Amino acid sequence: MLYAKIDQQGTIIDVSTEQNDEYSKLVAPNDPNVAEILEAKISNTEALGMLTNSDSEMMRVLEDLIDLLSQKRLIQFTELPIAAQKKLLSRKWVRGLNASNDETLINEISSDDSDFFI
Repeated sequence: MLYAKIDQQGTIIDVSTEQNDEYSKLVAPNDPNVAEILEAKISNTEALGMLTNSDSEMMRVLEDLIDLLSQKRLIQFTELPIAAQKKLLSRKWVRGLNASNDETLINEISSDDSDFFI
């Protein structure tokens, strides 16, 4: 069920799946105004989701790029703003923790599996 938010002229300006004081009029999803509003909402939500998913991937690309430029001595890490240095170092530290946890887990699994191959 869809409920519409109506302006003073009686035009549907938004829809919701939950009924409340603002969204009180029951409407059909095949109403042209409702369909247009739903299409806009879905498109915006999908676009935002795609951006959110790619943000973490893009951050990793930027981290790797900064590391590469530093290794090639094209930039110095200390030339970056302090806030950027702190953020990059904290992310690198967390990734290091995850990597060491993964190695510990692999070693534990390997040592446990050796009992099965005696």
